[in-house]
Amino acid sequence: MTVLDNDYYSIMELRELLDNKDVSARELVDDTFRKMKETDPKLNSFVLMTEELALRQATEADERLASTGPVSVLDGIPLAVKDLYDTAGITTAGGTAAFKDRIPDEDSVVISLLQQAGMVVVGKTNTHELAMGMTTNNPHYGPTRNPWDLTRVPGGSSGGSGAAVAAGQVAAALGTDTGGSVRNPAAFCGITGHKPTFGLVSTKGIIPLSKTLDHAGPMTRSAQECAMMLEWMIEPRKRVSFVDQLEDSIAGLKLAIIPSLLEGCQSGVLDSFEKSISIFRGLGVEITELEPMPDYINMRGKLSPIATAEGSTYIENILRESKELVGERVRGQMLAGLDASLHDYVRALDYRQDVEVSFENALREHQIDGYIIPTCPQAAEPITDEPENLGKKVRNTSVFNQTRQPSISVPNGFDSDGLPTGLMISTAQNTDRLTLQIAHNFQKVTDFHLQRPASEQN
Repeated sequence: MTVLDNDYYSIMELRELLDNKDVSARELVDDTFRKMKETDPKLNSFVLMTEELALRQATEADERLASTGPVSVLDGIPLAVKDLYDTAGITTAGGTAAFKDRIPDEDSVVISLLQQAGMVVVGKTNTHELAMGMTTNNPHYGPTRNPWDLTRVPGGSSGGSGAAVAAGQVAAALGTDTGGSVRNPAAFCGITGHKPTFGLVSTKGIIPLSKTLDHAGPMTRSAQECAMMLEWMIEPRKRVSFVDQLEDSIAGLKLAIIPSLLEGCQSGVLDSFEKSISIFRGLGVEITELEPMPDYINMRGKLSPIATAEGSTYIENILRESKELVGERVRGQMLAGLDASLHDYVRALDYRQDVEVSFENALREHQIDGYIIPTCPQAAEPITDEPENLGKKVRNTSVFNQTRQPSISVPNGFDSDGLPTGLMISTAQNTDRLTLQIAHNFQKVTDFHLQRPASEQN
């Protein structure tokens, strides 16, 4: 038996193995590709494996570890990258045939920073085409499958990254989040995904859906690992520690449930949520109820022009000249975006700002530390050719793209079909440390994030 027989090492455990010289970075990356090649024919998490790059980076990591030591806690750790992040000299297609030959000359800012931290890029993960959906049923690369049930979606649009972490292919992955695309697959796949405060992490070099709403975030098994990654995803001039505060008690904090965002949730989702509330109370957290913007649930349709108008503008030339290169479903959404009313778009921007102010002010005025609600009203649905109910699936997550507040999804149970459910914790802007601290304290007394899909699924 080798030290790598366990397919579910955390970043912390891999760091210890590397530092103790129980395994080299090269051996770790070799084992990662072994797992990827064994499991990916079933999962379809990856659209591209970057073996040449990864082996070179692993060799460089081993040289550092043998001489000066690790440059960061992430040095030598394999990383899966959503296929929206530019990678120099490597195809970044955004899940669409329109970009199948798109090879960037430069890395995105986040990729550059994580490579400076020593992370080893092992591949590009499947995404819902152009990040415009929540299933990752990709018409060009095929559907990614949920490791908990191969007949189910992994969520989207960062479904490939979610499945890769859940299946133990990697310990760390990158996603993007415009309406819930980090947190939705985190919930569906039983892992942890963090959407940072808007602007905290650069989106330069990431294929955009909506520059007003896009966020780049880490996807791992635990909040602690998200905190470790987030620290190195931030440009040095803004860098702070997200790990130091994790162990601080959350007793005495006050968290608010938003009742309107519980309506229509599946029974399994509500059961998990109610148990989570009891766990927080046991940790000394006060639970209250609050509607930060009472008319939001009925007015949120006013916000839809933002993503569709901005997303279609980015690929306007393709839509007008080569629209057949975009899959039928996303093509229809994007073409509608080209016809969006300028007046509706401007009004949507104003309304988004109203939502942001309402949710921020409500925390201050009511002396509340954060909001807690189910990440998604449902668990993962079967893979089909039918259109998804996108509005319902992003109802709970998308509001925190509008508010620009940090928001994390952590596993909090399973429904009657054995599918994971997610709990979402959101706090005030620029309090990512608090968001991660609350999530970590929840995970210290629960083991949902440690649960693994049945081995036969993988």
